[in-house]
Amino acid sequence: MIEDPSWVLNPITEVSNEVKHALVLSSDGMVIGATEGLLRETAEGISAMTAALHGAARAAANAALEASDGTPVTTITVQNTHGTYMIMPAGARTNTFIAVAGGLDMPMGTVAHIMARQAKKLGEQLMSVPARTQSPS
Repeated sequence: MIEDPSWVLNPITEVSNEVKHALVLSSDGMVIGATEGLLRETAEGISAMTAALHGAARAAANAALEASDGTPVTTITVQNTHGTYMIMPAGARTNTFIAVAGGLDMPMGTVAHIMARQAKKLGEQLMSVPARTQSPS
């Protein structure tokens, strides 16, 4: 795993002051990185809920669309009266996601485009990290 993935979040949060916070998380809900100002405890709770949301969205979409169980979800967007929350995987073969929360006036198209670009960069970096090997006993 890479040491500090916060570099991937900076271009996303710089899009607009309507981007409230962003994080990098694993599919099992572990925080890998978060924007400054997001308390660790809050980030951990959001990450755990995001992992559950992703799993439920994937299962529901695959059932509704009659897709195989392994079909990945590319983007999840949730909106309410306070804003938008988007989740995107960092590459097809990683267990890492980028999540962004923004206010009502967040430019969703621009943020989604930059998220996709940054997710691709992060995914490429994750896939380039050599696998750990066991030492001979």
